[in-house]
Amino acid sequence: MMQDKDTKLRDQVSEAWPTVENEPAFDATWLAARQRHENTRRRYQRFAGVAALAATAIIVLFAQSPSHETYIEVADLLDSTYWTAPSDVLLPQREFDIYQDMPVLFESTEPAGGTLL
Repeated sequence: MMQDKDTKLRDQVSEAWPTVENEPAFDATWLAARQRHENTRRRYQRFAGVAALAATAIIVLFAQSPSHETYIEVADLLDSTYWTAPSDVLLPQREFDIYQDMPVLFESTEPAGGTLL
């Protein structure tokens, strides 16, 4: 009875199992896979070459030196930037900015000298 079940199961599996009539040899399959790999590799090499040429062309086109050179003057930089501390809103408003409005810093009256700030 057990052997009948085994035989029946074996027969059902063999019927359900797909049959391959023309299996290619291992060497033929390996050769085809290798060819596909080589073709993909060549395609990537061509793409990398074209991308490198395009990048070089873009760099050459946009990296030309400008006709006039611009320099940033320190005075222009100081006049165009302004920084305040976040805590400045807590301080009372003053009528003048000591660093911008006073032409000369007062000297100390002590013999060692130095500024009062």
